[in-house]
Amino acid sequence: MPHTLVGWSESQDTSAVLTLVAALADQHVTVSGDDVTVPELAQLGGYYALGATITLAQLSSPHLRRISLLDIGALDLGAEPLTTQNFHNRFTNPLPLEAGEKLNALVAEAAAGAEQETVLAWLCDGAIAPVTGEIFTVRCTNTTTLAAYAWTNGALTFSQTLPVGSYNVVGARGVSAGLIAFRLVFTGYPWRPGGVGHDAVGDLDPPGQRYGGWGVWGTFKDNAPPTVDFLSISADTSQVVFLDLIKVG
Repeated sequence: MPHTLVGWSESQDTSAVLTLVAALADQHVTVSGDDVTVPELAQLGGYYALGATITLAQLSSPHLRRISLLDIGALDLGAEPLTTQNFHNRFTNPLPLEAGEKLNALVAEAAAGAEQETVLAWLCDGAIAPVTGEIFTVRCTNTTTLAAYAWTNGALTFSQTLPVGSYNVVGARGVSAGLIAFRLVFTGYPWRPGGVGHDAVGDLDPPGQRYGGWGVWGTFKDNAPPTVDFLSISADTSQVVFLDLIKVG
């Protein structure tokens, strides 16, 4: 089952009241102001919210409102990911949305003034089962200068030459000085699956993000690898991405 990553991020003073967050500009889904238009991947497979003093976070849509807006219980108290175990993994039992409706994120925080809050959502079209196989990991790098709090795309340089063939990506890890999240862009593929990022090699990955836990992210040939959208708090110039791969042809 495919999945894709969307997000919201804004600096604001909420005065401890749940407040709409601006959607991140995006090339693969429709966004306008605070709204992300739900694509055909109309189920919610995961979500994650962070901010230095964030106190509340919520996802809202007309379909959710029929019963209850989704309150996000566990939050990451940092400007960038600190405790990625607070990622809410629902890929095996995703929550239905409705294609074409507007999905919003709301947050409240306890800072004396404005601070940046970020909410991420993983969309899918059904339950995602883990995949198994001969999984190996390859290290890649990127030196694009990132724009703070915006998706910035960059090419990958592989540390090793892959044998000729096709590869399924079944997990990934991204690291840079201020990284919040990353997502992969495959040639000819409409979705942009991704994960929570890290600023240090010792940080833990969210449950399932590696080694087949979130199924197949996408497929590429050795001569046409994916590029990466990075989301960072700062203008980083050195990124590292580890791809978990299964050779399939």
